[in-house]
Amino acid sequence: MAWCTSGRPANNTVYQRTSKAVTFLRWCEREGHISTNPARHLRDRDSPLRSYRRTFGKVQARHPGRWLTHEQAYGQLVAACQDGTLIGLRDEIVIRLGLSGMRIGEIAALQVVQASTLPVIAWTGKGNAPRSMTAGASLVAALTAFLDAYPDVEAADPLICRQTPGAARQGGPRRLDWHHPVSPRTLFVIVNERGKAAGLGHIAPHDLRRTAAGILHRAVTDDGAHHFDLLDIQRVLGHADPATTMKSYLEPMETDVLDRAANFLD
Repeated sequence: MAWCTSGRPANNTVYQRTSKAVTFLRWCEREGHISTNPARHLRDRDSPLRSYRRTFGKVQARHPGRWLTHEQAYGQLVAACQDGTLIGLRDEIVIRLGLSGMRIGEIAALQVVQASTLPVIAWTGKGNAPRSMTAGASLVAALTAFLDAYPDVEAADPLICRQTPGAARQGGPRRLDWHHPVSPRTLFVIVNERGKAAGLGHIAPHDLRRTAAGILHRAVTDDGAHHFDLLDIQRVLGHADPATTMKSYLEPMETDVLDRAANFLD
């Protein structure tokens, strides 16, 4: 239990650590490495860890989840990548894919073949679920220009490539290391650095998925009708349960709803 709560973690971290401890020790018990599972009762009603409730929307993190406006996302963040270089073009594609609702791990795993049927991009998502999206005109143009510059490209090549390791430290120009995939951690650095360059401060890759949900949720007609309902946004994000879309993406975004309601309930 000490490991589950060490380092003053957020509630969700405690919840995740508890799940990992229970699962690992269950496997140890099943394989005969231990006689009984000491974590068996960590989730019992009287367990001290039951006081740590799951929270949604990354509300307790050092950098809380963010929902960018359309202007911040495309007018600032995407624009910060448009410097006329191939690295800038790659970074623009990464951010546009994230703003289309794709997870950062899914972006890192994309292969060239999955962009061969533009504007449709199909891939295997979280939980091995088949997913697809329709790329907008700007993303299609960026992908087409990037693939035209890709040397000796083959279908199984990674779509998003890393930079040549050590080039900047050695005083050489920054350039792409074609045919070598980028790690999710590097994609985090890319998004975060571009966010700071755009004057937006700390931006995490998952903020792009939140922003996609927020932009669709805020898209309304002149009379206030929503262009996209909850199930539409759920489908774009690829959630199995619309409750996840609501709790983690839409509900935390509407932090002023109680203040607005007070103007009508008075």
